[in-house]
Amino acid sequence: MMKKIYLSHPYQGKEENREKAAALAAFYRAVWDAEGKTDWVLVDPLSYFEPLERDGVDDETILAMAVALMKDCDGVLFAPGWKKSRGCRYEHWKARHADGKRVKYFQAEIPEEVEIAAVEWFGVRHMVTRRIAA
Repeated sequence: MMKKIYLSHPYQGKEENREKAAALAAFYRAVWDAEGKTDWVLVDPLSYFEPLERDGVDDETILAMAVALMKDCDGVLFAPGWKKSRGCRYEHWKARHADGKRVKYFQAEIPEEVEIAAVEWFGVRHMVTRRIAA
């Protein structure tokens, strides 16, 4: 059965945040692939809704669509800086209180070249080393 994990990442109109979210998404996809979790999917709303943003759809509409997308996921991963983002705080409230989703918090920043991190998801802890293409 497919397991969908939603990535809540600060954006605030900054392209660098979109790039950080893409790096974090690539990291988790590589980890899950290495673990043989081919049925795990990371849902990255920043890349998913980028075409709508380019077409001028307002932030509130995109956030509402993102929350609807999150509702269809099994868990939510909150990236560093989520507490400083109004959208992420709303997603957190919805995930924890309204929808009862499992949430996890990724605290470390991803180095540009090499990632060495202890990854914990649903009670399982892993040490992983990955090269991330720059």
